[in-house]
Amino acid sequence: MSAETDAEAGKGRSEVMTIFEPEGRRASAADESYLRLRAMLVQGEFAAGARLPEAELSARLGVSRTPLREALRRLQGDGLVTLTGRGAVVSQASTSEFEDLYRYRALLESFAAELVTERNNNGELAPIQLDRLQQLRRDVERSPDATSTSIANLELHRYIASLSGNRFLIDALSRVWDIIAISSAENIGDDPEWRSTINDHHREIVTAIVEGDTEGARRAARNHVAAAAAVHKHQRAEKVQDA
Repeated sequence: MSAETDAEAGKGRSEVMTIFEPEGRRASAADESYLRLRAMLVQGEFAAGARLPEAELSARLGVSRTPLREALRRLQGDGLVTLTGRGAVVSQASTSEFEDLYRYRALLESFAAELVTERNNNGELAPIQLDRLQQLRRDVERSPDATSTSIANLELHRYIASLSGNRFLIDALSRVWDIIAISSAENIGDDPEWRSTINDHHREIVTAIVEGDTEGARRAARNHVAAAAAVHKHQRAEKVQDA
């Protein structure tokens, strides 16, 4: 197995997130602030709609306000932060925006599953990569709570995307997942029926990829995202009723 295959098999979340980061130069304070703050947002340290006080963030990140503001502008471009006249807040997508986002995600993830299956059929995936895929699927099933399930779930989806070999698809999905990640733990929730459904969907996707069923992988991925969208829509409707 080549070094390139070994590297691909071990790709993790941070590598996918920074695929287009400039190479061959030292990261600036703004770059580091951007990556650290982005990770904090995606990991749920700030709720959707929460304010992001500059003074507090500057102290926490150990940077001045100039690189912090540049990082916040970049995060606004990613759709994770909204800059207002009163400062920065964590972006909170509307119901219609989330519906559009999930439609887009369904197209991207079904395409990713298709590409991965085609690569497997062409002998481009090594056994270690398929084993890793199965292991990540099992990690989701064995996660003890909603938070760990959310993290494991995202790792599985990111790995499938990485196996597609399409850097533009990976980047597009990374941006989509980061926006959704703000509410992903809530989306998975503690509902045992929904978590069981997630596991069933993952088994269908992974099995289709391993067995070389291109149409099955594409269909399973699309159905999985559609089901997640329906759950998210229901949860948002319940929130409105409770408000």
